[in-house]
Amino acid sequence: MPLSIYYLSFSLLLLSGLSQAGAETLHDAIHLAWQADPRLSSFHADAFAARKEAKAARAWFPDSPTITGEYLDDHFIGSKVGYTTYQGGINFPLWLPGQSRAIANEALGNQEVADANTQVEKLVTAVRIVTLTSEATLQQETIRNLRHADSLLGNIAHVTEVAYQNGELSGSDNEAIVAEKETLEGRISDAVQSLDGIKADLEALTGHEDIPDLLSLSGHILDGRNMALNVERDPRVRLAEAIRSVSKSSYEVARHSKIPNPRLGVMVSRQEQYQSPWDTQVGVQIQIPLPSAARNTPMEMKAVRAMAAADRDAILARRKVQTEYRQVHTRFRSSLTILQHSEATNVALQKRANDLENAWKVGEVPVIEYLRARRSALEAQQRASQANVVWHTAMIRMMLLTGETP
Repeated sequence: MPLSIYYLSFSLLLLSGLSQAGAETLHDAIHLAWQADPRLSSFHADAFAARKEAKAARAWFPDSPTITGEYLDDHFIGSKVGYTTYQGGINFPLWLPGQSRAIANEALGNQEVADANTQVEKLVTAVRIVTLTSEATLQQETIRNLRHADSLLGNIAHVTEVAYQNGELSGSDNEAIVAEKETLEGRISDAVQSLDGIKADLEALTGHEDIPDLLSLSGHILDGRNMALNVERDPRVRLAEAIRSVSKSSYEVARHSKIPNPRLGVMVSRQEQYQSPWDTQVGVQIQIPLPSAARNTPMEMKAVRAMAAADRDAILARRKVQTEYRQVHTRFRSSLTILQHSEATNVALQKRANDLENAWKVGEVPVIEYLRARRSALEAQQRASQANVVWHTAMIRMMLLTGETP
């Protein structure tokens, strides 16, 4: 069955969200993190520099022209002949065949690498924001559940304390309730501390410690979207392919740079000597270096090693992304089932805890049984909250991998 059919069928069963305001909040948090990410600015600078290098590779000359000048005079050594020579010239480096095009292609390849790095960094940052939001939301739900259980035990503890003072309740039962309440308050303190740490991480990325409303997103945001996971569209695969392409371009540069660039120039020489039959000469100067294996072989082999490494990394990147896509897809499908079962378990155990509370109040069950039931209900509520957060996170991760920002 195509992935899009899965998503459409799942979205009909998902819990309804509140509104698109929550989605905009998470959307804004991701964009704030992108704006504050210094690596993105660096990649933009890399892309700009690569474009300038590509333009420079289309210049007339691969290097700067050179101007030379000489002056010779025998008067400095005391000669009476009076021989003086003025000599000057200018020479220009020349492109080797195909060298300019190869260098321009390499620069354009570096621009593609910088652009791909930008997209990868955006994906990594967005996933980091979603992960922190998921962790913060789970801690918020944990605190809410613990405080609810603590409030219920607080009401019971007040009643049992009075009953204990009146001799209507044993000391062990009263101490069991007090100990359970103290345990809950300790867990609340730990959860609050963990939440503060996550807020600090969010503030470092976005500049604000506000937690985006993850749970307001509903499965209906998937309606009408192309949610098919395509490995070739993944930024990490595109980056690996861009690096592979630029490695081939670098090899072409090495192949078209067998010798240093030859130079062509014009020289003018003026000689002044008594009764000389000539005084001025004009000539052409050509410099053509000869190829050297000691220079060329290491340069080409370095490019060959870079191509081999790029091919390897491209294959490994594609395998890694394919594995991740399968895991994300499986997690997305299973998270809804887990959520449904955990919600049903939570409802049943909450009802059982309430029934045992009423039974304990009339003396039908001991307090330990009630506390066990209340503890089981709390854990079931925690699992339901966790399943809800996991499902929302899996849905958003699916969107991010398809290039969508919630």
